[in-house]
Amino acid sequence: MSRFSLRHLVPVAIVVLLIAVFYRTMNGTGMISQRIGEAVHEPRAQELDLSTLTSFGWDRFYFFKPGTSREEICAFINANANRCHLLIRYEAVPDDSNAILFSLNGQLTHMELHALANGEFEFTPGRAGFARDAAVFRIRRSLSGVDQERIFLEPK
Repeated sequence: MSRFSLRHLVPVAIVVLLIAVFYRTMNGTGMISQRIGEAVHEPRAQELDLSTLTSFGWDRFYFFKPGTSREEICAFINANANRCHLLIRYEAVPDDSNAILFSLNGQLTHMELHALANGEFEFTPGRAGFARDAAVFRIRRSLSGVDQERIFLEPK
């Protein structure tokens, strides 16, 4: 390969990597979900304080269960159709995930997919969601199937 083509290949590789990272962030399990998973899989963990796992501002927490359509979430956050497709790349929340959202003063500050393997929220949040100071959850473990542990997060 010539020097010329190698020099041009590096910027292309960087762009492809950035697109992959962006796509993963918008459509894959998010960083907060991963932090939740790390916290709840600690053998001695008994509760999860969601506020300790975030680095951005928020005062309300919401989640949407598997199968919730993109349109339902967009209606909830008041996003028009064009903005909706940019924010949410999936047609519906996947079967193995929740969509989790955080807001501050009524404005969306963070949204991502949360893998159910990292803990299943065991309640219906309602339109008001959860206040930051109330976003503390009891960790309940249950065996299902062939010694497969499921972790449930219940309001404290």
